[in-house]
Amino acid sequence: MLGAVDHVGYLALELDETIAEFTRVFGVQVVRRFERPAIDVIGAYLGEGEGSVEVFTFGERDLTERRLAGAAAALDHVAYAVDDIEAVAASMRHVGVRFSGPDLRGELHEPIELGGVLHLWTLPETSAGQTIQLLQRPAAPQR
Repeated sequence: MLGAVDHVGYLALELDETIAEFTRVFGVQVVRRFERPAIDVIGAYLGEGEGSVEVFTFGERDLTERRLAGAAAALDHVAYAVDDIEAVAASMRHVGVRFSGPDLRGELHEPIELGGVLHLWTLPETSAGQTIQLLQRPAAPQR
């Protein structure tokens, strides 16, 4: 049901410090930085290709601090690329999984579109205690 791992997301209290630490310790470089005002998230992707690392933080520091529960950074989610996000979500809903945005506040009933990509995040209490991000990129143009 799940596709290839797209990225692993780490939530960070101090974004630039965490990015510098990941770069120093793991030898991965920043590939691109991003801002997603619609969901109040800023961050960066480190490393190339499948299985890259996303380091991000919320604009709302209180939310970040609550989610981190005293840690400076923590594994937040694993993102899987899927071909049909609606079909995968329907299958997961059938067994009780519910979805949200990245802040895990409030339930989503359909994917959100960010930069041309569709996204959903599982509510951990409904998905084996883990947050899984589903993402569906646009289909490649036919030649």
